[in-house]
Parts: sequence; structure tokens; C-alpha cells
Amino acid sequence: MTVRMPMTAEALGRSRFGISPCAEVVGSLRALHRPSPGSPHLMRWRARALDAVPAAPLSLLAALTGSEVYILDLLTPPPDAAVMTIGDEVAAIAATPVDLIEYQLDIAFRGRAVPPAVAASVGGPARLEELRQPMPAVVAEALDGGPAAFVARVADAMRTYFERVLAPDWPRVLDVLTADVAYRGDRMAQHGALALLDDFHASVRWEDGAILVRKPFSLVVDWAYDGLLLIPSTGLTDGVLLNAERPTTPSILYPARGLHALWSAGAAAPADLGELIGHTRATLLAALDVPRTTAELGRREALSPATVSYHLAILHRTGLVSRRRTGRRVVYARTDLAAALLAPPV
Repeated sequence: MTVRMPMTAEALGRSRFGISPCAEVVGSLRALHRPSPGSPHLMRWRARALDAVPAAPLSLLAALTGSEVYILDLLTPPPDAAVMTIGDEVAAIAATPVDLIEYQLDIAFRGRAVPPAVAASVGGPARLEELRQPMPAVVAEALDGGPAAFVARVADAMRTYFERVLAPDWPRVLDVLTADVAYRGDRMAQHGALALLDDFHASVRWEDGAILVRKPFSLVVDWAYDGLLLIPSTGLTDGVLLNAERPTTPSILYPARGLHALWSAGAAAPADLGELIGHTRATLLAALDVPRTTAELGRREALSPATVSYHLAILHRTGLVSRRRTGRRVVYARTDLAAALLAPPV
């Protein structure tokens, strides 16, 4: 089964990107249900969540993000800016209209009204009942005060989770997400709109004038007049999440490139150095453990060539990297000053 989004390549070219703290929260929460030993940053966040987030908000969020089929769209409000703040997003969650809250709960949980259009898209009411989850006790308890009180509790839980789990790593997460957006924007500028989908995810493809997303239900999204809202995530490693509520621009949360920058030894740099010179420049300095070219650094750190060149130029002007030409290649290396900045304190 697939979600089909008819659109022209011109409409796809009007797609925009947004960076969402709430998308990162939802992605990282999935590691509570499906530990990811191959993603050290997710395992670090999982351990931090179990240790630092109070039981009540953590159990509520865990109950709302455990489904393989549908997670309430209200948890990931569509970004209306290039980079959202957690404050703006939790305010949007708390302001979710009551009828939309009820509709999304109907899709998610058994024992509630069956939305006819949703049932039809998955093969009928019986099939929808198979896909829906039993209502967790913690969700039922949160709903006792009514839908508005429910989303207020959800918003507060999302803020708590972000502040306790993701905020310590947010500058580096933001660097990874920004680099992914820059890379995909460069590809679209150089090769056209369809290049967006070349290495997006195996479950997303272009076919016969439409974007197809593999899902356990069928749906035609025929209101994507302005393309898609594309939201990179460091928490998603095993698929994409789709948010399609008429008439809002459909959004796809997808796995960002360059996740190793959050955990690989080669990309490690002192946190205070990132605060001083910028996390991307600190990461590039750390990656110059041996001399490398712009292209090598871009591949290693999942940064676009233009982004790498921009930051290397600043590092060169400030005496932190040297450069030399070898044939047709320009190779960059750390200077002694950079090595001193990277050295652990004695």
C-alpha cells in the first residue's frame, strides 16, 4: 500500500525545508521502544531519558509514540520557519483545535469512533481496528480533563523531554540538520527538483507524476500544490513519517545524513571549542586529524562543498588551518594553534 501525492516537478521544486525540535523528540522517543545499538547518539538519548525525564511525562510520550503505523500528527506541528524553537512548537501543540485532536485520537486508538474515510483507505473498519492500538491507561488518564487539557499535558511533556534529553546536544544536532538541508538544496539547484528524491529513503520514490510513500495504508494526497515540507531528523533511522492533514502542506520527516557527526571519534571536538568558534568549524578542525581536501571533508561530515569551503576560508583567515596545492588538489591541515585548541586540558 502507498500514499500517492500527485504533483508536477515544478510543484516539487517549491518544496521547502524546516528544522523541528519536536520532530527530534519524536524520533528519539522511538529508541525507547526499539533500541538502536548502531546509533550511539540514540542510545545516549535513551539512557538520558530514562534517567532524567520524570516518569509521568515519559510514560505519556512513550505511549503516544509506540505505534509502527500512526503517531499523532499533533506531536510534530509543521514548521512555519526554517528553524523552529521548542517554545514555539509546544505552543502550537497546546493550541491544536479540539476537532483535530479528536480526529487523530480516533485514528490511533481502538474503542473510539471509526473515521469512515480513514477506514476506507486501509481496507475497511476491520482492517483499521487491526492497525489501531488499544488505548493506553496513561493516555486515557490524560484525556480525563478533556482534549485541551490533554494537549497541554503533551506540550509540557515534549518541552520537558527536549530540555532534559536533547538540549545538551542541540547545537551539534542543529549542525547536522543544517548540513543536510544545505546538501539537498545544492543538489536541487544543480540537478533539478527530482534530485531531492535520489537518496531520500527507499520507501519514497517518484513515479508517473507523483511521489509515492510506502505505508501500510492507501491514501491520495491531492492538495500538495506547493510541494512538500521536508523535515530532516537525526532520530529516524528506519523509515519516514508522513504528516498529511488537509489543507496543510504535506510534510515528510526523513533520516538526516551525517549522523556519525553526533558520535564518531573522528568528529569529536571539545564542546567549549564549538561554543567559541562554531560547531561546524570545530567539527572540521577535528576531522583534519590528517590533511584532507574539501571534497573529502564534505563526504566525511555530510556537508555540501559550498558549506565546507565557506568554513575553511574562515579557519584559514584566522590561522587555524593551512592549505597547499598538490597537483589539482587543495589540501587543508590544522595549524599548531588549532592543535593546541583541540588538545585536552592538562
